[in-house]
Amino acid sequence: MIQILFNPFKYIAGIKSLLLGIAILIATSILAFYTNIHFPDVISVKSSSDFPYIYYLIQCISNWIVVSIVFYIIAILASPSKIRIVDIFGTQALSRFPYLIATLTGFSTSLDNFEKYIYYTILKTGEFADVTDYEIIISILIILFTLALTIWFITLMFNAFRTSANIKGVKSVILFIAGLLVSIIITSLITNQLIQII
Repeated sequence: MIQILFNPFKYIAGIKSLLLGIAILIATSILAFYTNIHFPDVISVKSSSDFPYIYYLIQCISNWIVVSIVFYIIAILASPSKIRIVDIFGTQALSRFPYLIATLTGFSTSLDNFEKYIYYTILKTGEFADVTDYEIIISILIILFTLALTIWFITLMFNAFRTSANIKGVKSVILFIAGLLVSIIITSLITNQLIQII
């Protein structure tokens, strides 16, 4: 069971993972639109303003494409094996499943109120928001839950990269971190441009 949760790519790869992953991306973009949860870079999860659906769809797709291209290039340069592009793209799409779950946190208004409360009371900015003890507890639980999902997601991304690129050991860790950092920078720039356009 643990193996399936953290490294399903030994069982699901190729075109099957690609089709399932694309379905996850589309479902994530739909839920993100209704819950105002967005992903400003490859690993970030934040509440957002009201954007049209196309914003969330482009963001989900571009995050996936960027990280997949970066890892594909790394795999071609560093792996001793023949790399199949469908494996890289498919497993990276499938690894985004935890963020489909993360979008559900947007159905709670507690975190939004808590955020406004923190900004107003500590940073002296924004509008006043009164929060109850219940909302504070729920907000902390959502933050911890989202953190756990992020850790799960990064673990899936790493295992997807390591499996589809056939790179092992310390080398896989170093290359994964480098690729992830490059992807974060690129996707952040894309989101900034996307916000200005939309």
